[in-house]
Amino acid sequence: MDDGKLVRIESMPREGDLITPEALDRLRWLACKPGAIEAVLQCAERYPLLMQRCSDLDDRCRQLQAQCEALEMFNERYICPAHVLYSQRTIAEYADNSQVNMEEPVPGLGPPYVNGFPVPPGSVIRLTHKARPGYTPTKIAIDLNIAGGASNYLDFIITMYLVPGGVSSSKGLEIGNQMRGNQFLNKDGSQVHLKFPEWQNAPLDIGSAETLAIEIRNGGAVNNLDSAFVTIYYDNRRFYELCKRRCGCVTPTRASCP
Repeated sequence: MDDGKLVRIESMPREGDLITPEALDRLRWLACKPGAIEAVLQCAERYPLLMQRCSDLDDRCRQLQAQCEALEMFNERYICPAHVLYSQRTIAEYADNSQVNMEEPVPGLGPPYVNGFPVPPGSVIRLTHKARPGYTPTKIAIDLNIAGGASNYLDFIITMYLVPGGVSSSKGLEIGNQMRGNQFLNKDGSQVHLKFPEWQNAPLDIGSAETLAIEIRNGGAVNNLDSAFVTIYYDNRRFYELCKRRCGCVTPTRASCP
C-alpha cells in the first residue's frame, strides 16, 4: 500500500563496487595458488617483528659507522710511523726516499766490538742509521767486501736489533733470525734482496723514537771484513701518505655514509 513513506531496501553489494579490478585480480591469483593466502597472513602477522628488526639494524649500522669514524680518527693520529715527533717540513724531506743506509758504526762498545772497519776475524761491528721519522722496512740488501777478494760469505753472521726495543739490554730487541752472509750474496758477489722480518705476520715498524741496528760478526779465521754496505728498503709512498694524514696535508675526502 502506498502511504507515502520511504521504504528501506537492503541488498548485497555488486561485484566491483567495493574492490578495484586490480585488487580483484590479485585475490583471484592468490586463490589459485595453494598456500598463498596462508603465506600472506603469516607475513602480516610478522610485519611488526620485521619492522622492529629493520629499526634495530638501522641503529646497529649507525653505531658501526660511528665506530668506524672513531677508528679512522685514531689511525690518522697514531698509525703514522713518524707520529708527532717530526714536523711536516721534516717529513717532506723524506718524501722521495725509499731506503735507509746502515752506515753509522757504533763506537765504544768494547771487545769483541770494533769502532769501525776493517773487522778482523772474531770481531763484531755494529751499524745503525741517523735518527729519522719512523718507517716500515720491506726488504734488506747487504754487500760485503772481504780482504783479498775472498768470497767466503758463510763466515759472516748477521743479526738485527730494534733499539732501544723496550728491553733492558743495551743491544736492544733482536729482530728475526741470525743470518749468514751467503743468504745475501751469491758466490759471484751478486746481491740477494731478502724480505725484512715481520712480527706476528704483520710488517714491523721502526718507530721515530727507535733505530735499527745490525751486527756483522766475522767468524772466519783469516780475512778481514774491509767494508760493508747495508740497505734497508721501505715503501716511501705508503710512508708519506700516512705522514701527510697525520700532519694535516691535503688528503682525499673521506667518503661519508648517507
